[in-house]
Amino acid sequence: MGTYYKHTKTEKIDVPYSFCCEQCMKDSGPMVAVISGMEAEINSNYNKLDDKKQQKLNEMAHANLVRAVKEAHRNATEKQIYVKAFKDQCPFCNKPQSWAVSGIKDEMFSTPSVCVIVGIIIGAMFYFFSGVDYNLILALAVGGIGLVAGAGSLLFNIMKVQSKKKQTSTAAHKNVPVIEWGAVQHILNEQK
Repeated sequence: MGTYYKHTKTEKIDVPYSFCCEQCMKDSGPMVAVISGMEAEINSNYNKLDDKKQQKLNEMAHANLVRAVKEAHRNATEKQIYVKAFKDQCPFCNKPQSWAVSGIKDEMFSTPSVCVIVGIIIGAMFYFFSGVDYNLILALAVGGIGLVAGAGSLLFNIMKVQSKKKQTSTAAHKNVPVIEWGAVQHILNEQK
């Protein structure tokens, strides 16, 4: 049996931004959001990739970064949804900003969905591939655990959103961050 090596690469890019705090009204000064693409992966029989496969891995990682930057840009400019990379804690008063609530809301269903889907898949695997007599009960139990974990995760996320809303509700002015998209314009111009 052969040995397989997993080769991965992730590309990141810095996006400068700043904001005027909604609580203390001070300018945050220059800040940097690090936007990262999804991890690209290639499996190989060799510990070191040849030039062709290394180039493919690099291209996959770069394409993932381009996708992530374009999505962050589109969400910020069209929907006023800011990804978590844009930290909202004021460096002076340590208070959160109302514009960050949209980013939390946007990701509210991701973890619960994964819990439910994984529970269903593992339950189905128990049902179809286990040789025990009580496999239906076991499959339903595993699926139920996934459902409960998803519901718990959703409840936790709702509480996070409500807490952030409460913390930012006293803001006199609602502001948005000033993001210097020009620093990543070369990424935004790519056709990937």
